[in-house]
Amino acid sequence: MKGLILMTRIPVPGKTKTRLMDTFTGYQCSELHKAFLKDIIKVLESIKSSTDIFITYSDEGDFEILKDIIPNWIKIFPQHGADLGEKMENAIKKVLDLGYKKVILMGSDVPQITKEDIIDGFRLLKENDLILGPTFDGGYYMVGMKELQGIIFKKGLNWGKVSVLEGTLDICNKNCIKAGLGNKLMDIDTKEDLSKILNDIELGLLKDFESSNTIELIDSYMKGGEYARITSN
Repeated sequence: MKGLILMTRIPVPGKTKTRLMDTFTGYQCSELHKAFLKDIIKVLESIKSSTDIFITYSDEGDFEILKDIIPNWIKIFPQHGADLGEKMENAIKKVLDLGYKKVILMGSDVPQITKEDIIDGFRLLKENDLILGPTFDGGYYMVGMKELQGIIFKKGLNWGKVSVLEGTLDICNKNCIKAGLGNKLMDIDTKEDLSKILNDIELGLLKDFESSNTIELIDSYMKGGEYARITSN
């Protein structure tokens, strides 16, 4: 059995995508987060026949905010832990303990992710103890394992910094954990990330980008005058 966990904050204005609040209002950031979730769930729907889908959510707001977004074929449970590493470890352990042989956990701020990226992650798990989906900022958007490799989540890594992927791979090397790398994607956290997405859309480089909710929302923000603020230096 395969299980995939989508890890997300509850999109409360002022508490999500906060690094974009120099460009957008808190409400706009929360709506952008919702658009990410809708598009990722659309991708997850395409694999639900072969993979059980879970969402683990933060305690920063009322879960009712997510009820209209999450379909009933997704299993849900709250996050537990003192920091991001502990929350990821606990979520993966919970699903492995249910009897799943392969588990992947991914973040919710990679709207460009495709069905193929996820399938490739599970494929890599056949020959590796652990897989990571790297991001362009030096972190990772996806982590998967067949048995709990809790050592990679222990304190010492500076979550959200550029050293996270490198530090995790170093832990794997030192502990004889065979790690594989999936496709590199961009997570959207900053004004610069959004500017890159907008530029790629204009150049036609994202013609296969299936994240229609995200594109439509960004387009509406552009028409509202935010485009100049996103792309200006």
